Amino acid sequence: MKMIRKIARFATLLMGLAAAAAATAAVDDQAVLVRLGHAETITAQDMSAYLDRRIDLRPARRNAWGVQTILREMALTRTLGLEGDAMGVPRLAENAKERFDDIYSHAIYKKLIPVCEPPADAAAARKYFDEHPQAFRVPPMARLSRVMLPVSATVDGQPAMAWLLAQAQGIASGTKKLDDVVARAAAVHKLDAQGDLGWVTLVDDEKILRALIGAKQGELVGPVQDGDFGYLFYVAAKRESRQLAWDEVAVSVPTRAVNLCRQEANEKLLDTMFKKYSVKFDQKAIDSLFSDEALKGPQPEVKK
Repeated sequence: MKMIRKIARFATLLMGLAAAAAATAAVDDQAVLVRLGHAETITAQDMSAYLDRRIDLRPARRNAWGVQTILREMALTRTLGLEGDAMGVPRLAENAKERFDDIYSHAIYKKLIPVCEPPADAAAARKYFDEHPQAFRVPPMARLSRVMLPVSATVDGQPAMAWLLAQAQGIASGTKKLDDVVARAAAVHKLDAQGDLGWVTLVDDEKILRALIGAKQGELVGPVQDGDFGYLFYVAAKRESRQLAWDEVAVSVPTRAVNLCRQEANEKLLDTMFKKYSVKFDQKAIDSLFSDEALKGPQPEVKK
């Protein structure tokens, strides 16, 4: 996960796309979000055009973290395209001028990425198990309830973060109920799930989840700000991290070995491409997409 975002219904998805479009409309289309070397850029207009066909990525457009995810994919697609051109791999004539050619970049990706093979036999599987304990460790998990608000919002006359703090103090003292706080927040911010999120894996590569790793069952965590949103969490239940025993994973070692190999290979390829083509993300420009001025832009009509 990346950030824990659940969109319960199609109508909610449409609202998220409307907010994304509004933010894009209110900023300079030529705002440079990524630079490749000294000559090439990825602009807000490039991202909008890319999302015209990548409908699967559109919901991620609603916050700066999601935009970074989209831009990483665009930058990798572009650098793989440049690498393919350097290798002399021909393109389809109709796509010759397409900078973000997903099909072509995937073909180059398959040429560059190593093949991941499972351990050859039981002895090799046991050796892999002993040498890669990180692949057989269950991360901590928590049953979470969440209250989430844009930091730019005002609730009952208070800035969002101050309101969340007051609610946390009220819940801790017994003068407020979590369900009531969830209901009030849901009336203000409808684009993301409020309340029970179910069981969530607490991965340590995301700031908002790192804050929960040390929390205990029954505790409130927050308010904590991550990007343009403030959060208050309630840990309803907790399962701590643990190392799996050989008997628990003997059958699944080949699958885990291949999955870890692919993950590491993907990370290495991305790092190699970004270094080779000097990919630099402009965090200030990305954040500007979610400035108060951008978010107050005109609301476009959304066709169902």
